[in-house]
Amino acid sequence: MQDKYFELLVSTDGAVNDLVVGFLSDVGAEGFVEEENELKCYFAESKWNPQYKEDVVRFLGHLRSEGKVGKYTVEVSEIMNQDWNMKWEESIVPIEVTDNIAIKPSWKEYNGSAKIVIEIDPKMSFGTGHHETTRMMVRLLEKYIKGGERILDVGTGTGVLAIAAIKLGADRCIAVDRDEWSIENSIENIRRNGVLEKVEVIRGEIASLGDEEFDFEVANLNRNTLLYIEPELRRRCKPGGVLLLAGLLTLDEEDIVKSYTKSGFKVVETLREAEWSAIALSK
Repeated sequence: MQDKYFELLVSTDGAVNDLVVGFLSDVGAEGFVEEENELKCYFAESKWNPQYKEDVVRFLGHLRSEGKVGKYTVEVSEIMNQDWNMKWEESIVPIEVTDNIAIKPSWKEYNGSAKIVIEIDPKMSFGTGHHETTRMMVRLLEKYIKGGERILDVGTGTGVLAIAAIKLGADRCIAVDRDEWSIENSIENIRRNGVLEKVEVIRGEIASLGDEEFDFEVANLNRNTLLYIEPELRRRCKPGGVLLLAGLLTLDEEDIVKSYTKSGFKVVETLREAEWSAIALSK
């Protein structure tokens, strides 16, 4: 267990916490605690880089140029290991993503009317349904899954999209992630939701999957990764197949659409929530 953490405290006068979370999610932040106009981002000492503060300052400057935020401060402090995970857990409640689908953390009860209830133990990761990208992807899954599909979930994280796909009627899902912790967490969640026999979890790159083709592909990642894996997604998507992309800031949407349509995909639908986009494409 890490004895020391770095806390990156971001204070703003705008509703940009989710944007900062998205910006830092790929650089090793191990937890986020959100309060009104404040976001605390935690890094284990082994994963901390002083450059992260400068990167966030530049990112906030970009948001200010777009009118999304005015004043902001970014502070760094060292803290000893504490139970900030418990504080975060207290803030997460069940959420109804659609009339039919709810996502609940494993430590809270859900008493609503949704027929599909997905239980997730996210351990400080995305996948509770509180982030716009997860909600939009689940809504698109509900709309486009017809039943019996073979699904590829790239960057599965908590496994929430793989679970949702099976519960919505998909026949089989291969869930891929490079991160060892994500693999362990996704398997735990997939087992908890009773779909382990239909979901195969693989640690590695999408390129390691061989030549199998899929009726349906989902990738909730980020701009650079989505651009990088476009040839692999195209190669594995069956003609007439559906591809769902998310994890995108709206300012990156144009680059993604240009890349994927150039390779033969067609945009079917785009969802936008706050500053995030999710795109449904067909091949």
